[in-house]
Amino acid sequence: MVVLRSFLKMSLNEFQIKELTEYIEELIDLYSEDEYEVYLENIVYHYCNRKFNIEREESTELLYKVIEQLK
Repeated sequence: MVVLRSFLKMSLNEFQIKELTEYIEELIDLYSEDEYEVYLENIVYHYCNRKFNIEREESTELLYKVIEQLK
């Protein structure tokens, strides 16, 4: 989780990191890995854009960093 925090600190504070991680945890329970690219990337992008003003490329990186840390 330390690597994730250092990566995310570039854009988000501790509360936002926790909020995003919890959100992604909930989503990955709903979708298979095959559906990540189709659904999850867009869902997380819209969430990050609306909540944190983060663009698609960065939100996609954040998504996969969180998923990697949760494995």
